Amino acid sequence: MRDFSNLVDFMFPKRKKIHVSILFISFLMIPGFLATLTPIDIESYSLESPELEASEVMREEFAGAGNIWGFGIFVKESDYWGLNPSEVSHIADFEGENSGLEYPNGGILNLTILKEIDDKKNLLMEHEISKFYLPLASDISGQPIEGVFDLASEFRFFMNGDSLLTKPKFDPEEFIIKPAPTNWENCGELECLSFDDANVTQEHIDLAAHRMANNSNGAFLRFLSIDRTFLPDVNSKVIGPINGELQSNGTILSEEWGPGRWSASSAWLILNMNRELMEKEGWTFSWMNASFEFGYQIDGVSLKTDPIKYSNSECMEREVNNSNLCSVEWLYLSLEEDLRQTDDMVVTVLLGEGPNVEVNRELLSSAYLMVLMAFVVIILLWFNLRRLSDVAIVGIGLILSLLWMQGLIGWCMVLGQKTGFEIIFRSQFSNLLPILILALGIDDSLHALHRYKEERRAGKTPIESAEISIAKVGRAVLLTSMTTIMAFMANLTSGIAALRSFGIEAGFGVAAAFLLTGLWVPLVRMDVDLWLDKRNKLQEENAEILHMIPKEWLGNTASKSAKYAVIVACFSLIITMIAAPMALSLEGDFEIDDFLDDESDFVIGVNLVNERFRDGEPGYILVEGDISNPLVISAISEMRENMNSHDENDPNQISRTPTGEVELIALDQILMFTQAAMYVNLIPFEESGWNKELEDGGIGCETMEVSHLIKGFVSIPILEDRECLNFLYGYILTRGVPATAGYPALPTTIVSEYIHTDDELNISKPWLTISGETPKYSKMSMRFGLSNPEQFALIEPALEQLQIDMLPFQNLSKSPIYQRGEVERTFQDEDYPISWAIQTGDPVIRFVAADSMQDEMQETLLLGLVFCMMTLWWGFRTEDTLKENIVKIKNNFKSYSIKSILASLFMGLIIYILVGIESAIAIALITIILIIIWGIEAFGIAIMTTTPIFLVIIWLYGMIEVAGYGLNMVTVSIAAISLGAGIDYVIHIIERFREEREKGNQVEHALRIVGSSSGLALFGSAVSDIAGFAVINQSDMGFFSTFGLFCAVMIGLSLIASIIITPAVLSLSYKIPNWFNSNRELLGQQQ
Repeated sequence: MRDFSNLVDFMFPKRKKIHVSILFISFLMIPGFLATLTPIDIESYSLESPELEASEVMREEFAGAGNIWGFGIFVKESDYWGLNPSEVSHIADFEGENSGLEYPNGGILNLTILKEIDDKKNLLMEHEISKFYLPLASDISGQPIEGVFDLASEFRFFMNGDSLLTKPKFDPEEFIIKPAPTNWENCGELECLSFDDANVTQEHIDLAAHRMANNSNGAFLRFLSIDRTFLPDVNSKVIGPINGELQSNGTILSEEWGPGRWSASSAWLILNMNRELMEKEGWTFSWMNASFEFGYQIDGVSLKTDPIKYSNSECMEREVNNSNLCSVEWLYLSLEEDLRQTDDMVVTVLLGEGPNVEVNRELLSSAYLMVLMAFVVIILLWFNLRRLSDVAIVGIGLILSLLWMQGLIGWCMVLGQKTGFEIIFRSQFSNLLPILILALGIDDSLHALHRYKEERRAGKTPIESAEISIAKVGRAVLLTSMTTIMAFMANLTSGIAALRSFGIEAGFGVAAAFLLTGLWVPLVRMDVDLWLDKRNKLQEENAEILHMIPKEWLGNTASKSAKYAVIVACFSLIITMIAAPMALSLEGDFEIDDFLDDESDFVIGVNLVNERFRDGEPGYILVEGDISNPLVISAISEMRENMNSHDENDPNQISRTPTGEVELIALDQILMFTQAAMYVNLIPFEESGWNKELEDGGIGCETMEVSHLIKGFVSIPILEDRECLNFLYGYILTRGVPATAGYPALPTTIVSEYIHTDDELNISKPWLTISGETPKYSKMSMRFGLSNPEQFALIEPALEQLQIDMLPFQNLSKSPIYQRGEVERTFQDEDYPISWAIQTGDPVIRFVAADSMQDEMQETLLLGLVFCMMTLWWGFRTEDTLKENIVKIKNNFKSYSIKSILASLFMGLIIYILVGIESAIAIALITIILIIIWGIEAFGIAIMTTTPIFLVIIWLYGMIEVAGYGLNMVTVSIAAISLGAGIDYVIHIIERFREEREKGNQVEHALRIVGSSSGLALFGSAVSDIAGFAVINQSDMGFFSTFGLFCAVMIGLSLIASIIITPAVLSLSYKIPNWFNSNRELLGQQQ
C-alpha cells in the first residue's frame, strides 16, 4: 500500500494494450448495459419477512381473492361544470368533516350527478374488461353486484324496492324476524318513483338518501366522504337530523331535526377484478414482467401520462407467444382516462394505483435535469482544470465507468437468470448509483490530474508526472475505493436481497471508477500530452492560472485549522453535542410528497383519500391452523372486542364504520349470515344434505331450536360444534350465502377470500370431500382497513396495538403466532388449534419493507463504519515484519497493552451493539491479533480518518431533523452514501500528509502543502458535486429532490471534515504527548 511503483512499471510499457483492452471491455459491457434498461418494480420487495410470506400464501391459496380498484368521484367547482377534459384542480374544496356541499343541492347526491355516475358505470359494464369482473356484495342494498360498485346503483335498488332495507330483517341476537327498517312505498306527498323514471326529481333523491342514511347502520354514509352531513334547507320536504351523531346501533341522534337534505362532496366507485383469470389471459400485476412501452407525451421539459390502451386479444396473444405481458397499471390509467372523458359536473380520479407509471414519468421528466447537471459539472470541471482536453478525458472516463458498472450489473442479471443463482435484485436504490459513481469518479480523476499538473509545473516530463500521479495518488485512490466498497459491502450482511444487491452494484461502480478515473485517466492524459509533444503543441502548465479558487486560501485554511486545533475540536464537539440528540430523536417517516411530485394526480389522489375518506387501505390477518375448531371462531369475536375497547389515547388507524365500531370482516360474520339464511329458508341447505327431520341435521351437528312464527321451531347449527362448522364451511364454499332477511348474498368468490381448504369438496355433501373424508380447513383471513397507510409513524403503533389485540389467537398457539408453525400439529391438539396468525396486505407489507430497509441500512451503516476502519487499518499498516512488531511490543509492553485492550474493547463494543456478545468476543480477540500483525499505530490512524466522517454523519442526521424530515429510505441511504463518499475526502488528506511528512516537511508546512494541493482537488470535486446535486434538487420528484438536497449538504460537510477537521486532528496527534506518539511513525516523526 505504500507505493504503486510496481503497478507503474507494469502499466506504462503496456499502455497501448491497456487502452485497447479498455475499449474492448467497454464493448463487451454494452449487452449487459442493455439488460439493465428493464424497468424496476417499486412494489417488488426482495426481502424475507413473515408478512410478505403471508401475502404470497393468500395470493396463491385464496382462490376468490380479487383485485379491487378504487376510483373517487369528486364534485367539481361550479365554474368548471361542462369543461372537458377535467383536471384534479377542478375539484371543489374540502371544507372539513360534516360540512357538506351547498351547491349543487346534495353535492354528490345530486340527481344530475347520480345520472352521470350511472353513465360511468354503464361505460365500465360495456368495456371489454368486464369479462374479468368479480361479484361484490353491497352492504347497503344487500344486492349482488357484478364487478362495479357505484352510488347510482344503490339508489336504483332502493327506489325499485329491491333493497334489503325495505325487507324484513333477521336479528341474530334474538333470532327473530323484525319489520323492514324502511320502505319505498309511502313517500308522503311524493309519488314513490323508480330511479330511472323520467319524472324523478331531486326531492325523490333527497328522500331516498335520507332513508338509506338513517336505516343502513352507517353503510350508506360510509360510501360518502367524511364531509357528509344533513344540511338544513327550509324548502326541503325531508325532515332530518341537523348536526346529528351516528350511534353504535346505527341510529342517528340529534337535538335539532328540521327540513334539509343529505350532502357530501365525493363518493367511491369500486371495481373488483378476477386477478387469476387476468393473469391467464396475458395481463400482469408485476411491472418487471410487463412489456416496456412509452405511454407518455412531451409537455414542455417534462412528460404527462398518455396511457397505453391494450385490447384483451392483444394481451392474450402475448401470453400465447410467451412474450412480455400487458401491465394492469396502464389498464387502470386508461380506464381513468375513459371515465374522465365523461366528466361533466364531477372529476373521476384513480386512487393510489399505477405507482410504477408515475415513478417512471417523474424519472423521465427529470432527464433534462441530468443534462443540465452534466452541463454545469462540465463548466465547473473546466474552471477547475482549465484545459478542455482534461474535461474531455474526465468525461470519457466517467461515461465508461457508468457503462462498466451497468454492464457488470446487467451481465450478473443475465447469468443469474440463466443459472438460477441470482445476486442482483434491483430496487429504487439502483437509480441513485449513477449519481454516486459520477461524484466518486470526479473526485478520483481530479486528484489524479491535479497531481499530474502539479508535477508538470515542477518541470517534470509527462511520463514522470504520470508516474508520480499514479504511484502517489493511485494508492490513495485505491484506499478510498476499497473503503467505499467495504462500506457498501456491509449491506451483504443484510437479510434483504435488495440491500445486498445494492451493496454489490455499488461495489461494481466504485471498482469501475477506480480503474478508469483513478488509473486510466492519468494514463490517457500522459499519452495525449506525448502526442502533442511530438507535434510541438504541448504547452507548459501555467502556475499562475487560477483553478477555481486560490490554492493559498486552502493552504491557509488547513494550516490555520492545525494552529487552532483545540478551538476547532471544541467547536466540532459543541456542534456534535447539539446534533446528536436531534439525530437520536429522528423517527421513521414516510410522506408520499417526499417521494413523488406533490402536484401529480397520483399524489393528489392519495391525499384525497386520506383527506376525505376513513375506510383506509385493506389489510389482512392470515390465520393458519385447525379452523374447524370452535375456539377459533370465539377468538375472532374476542379479538373484535379488544379492537373496540381502546380510548382516544390509543392508536386509531384501524378503520371504523360511521357507527364508530372497528371494521373487521371475518368468518364469524359470514357464518352469522348463513345462520340467518337457514332460519328463513332451509330448502337450499336441504339440497346440500341437511336433514331438518333429524336433530343433528343428519351430519352429527349439535343444533339449537329457534322459534319461528310460521314453522314453529327451526333447528340451526351452532358455532360451538366442529361438525356444524364443517357443514357450514363446506356449504358456503360450494354454494355461497343466500341473500335473506336483511343480509346480502355472498357468492363463493367472496366467501373463498375468507376460508380455505386444500381438499376438493363434495358439492352434494359439502361436509365431506369427494373421497368421503372430513375436509381440513387450514387457513382463514380477516380484513381490516388502515387509514393514512403512508404515515409510518402512525402505522407502526397501530400494528403493534393490533398484535396485542390478537392475544386470543396467541392463547390458542403453543408458539409465537407471528412465527409460522407446523399446521398438521394443530389438528392433533384441540386446545391449541393455531399455528400462525399474522398481519399482511399491501399497506402492512409496504410498512414492513420500508421499516426493515431503514433499520437494516442503519445497522449496515455502523457496520460499514467498522469495515472502513478495518480496511484503513490494513491500508495504513506498518511495513515491519511480525518479528519486528513483537520486539516493538516487548520494548513498550505497558503502553501497547493498554492501547490494545482499549482498541479491542472499542471494536468489541460496536460489534456487541450490532450483532451480539459472541461475535463481539471474537472481534475483540481478532483485534488483538491484528494489532500484533498490523500494529497499533495504523489502528490509531484509522480512527483519526473515520472520526471526521462519523461527525459528518451525526451532523447530517441533525440537519435532516432541523429540515423537518424523518428517517426514510432516502435519508438513511444518503447517510450510508456519506460514509462511502465522504471518507474519500479524508483519506486523500491523510495520504498526502504522510507523503509530505516523509519528505521531511514540518507539520504546519506539510498541512499547508496538503491544503493547497489535495485541498484544491477536493474543493473542485466538492463544488462540482454540490452544483450537480443542487440541479437535481430542482426536480419535482420528491425522491430526487430530497436526494439532491442532502447529498449536496453531505458533500459540503465532507469538505469541511477534510479541509478543517482533519488537519486539526492531525495537529492534535502531535500536541498530545503520550497517546499518539506511536502513530507518528506512520505519520512522520519530525515536528
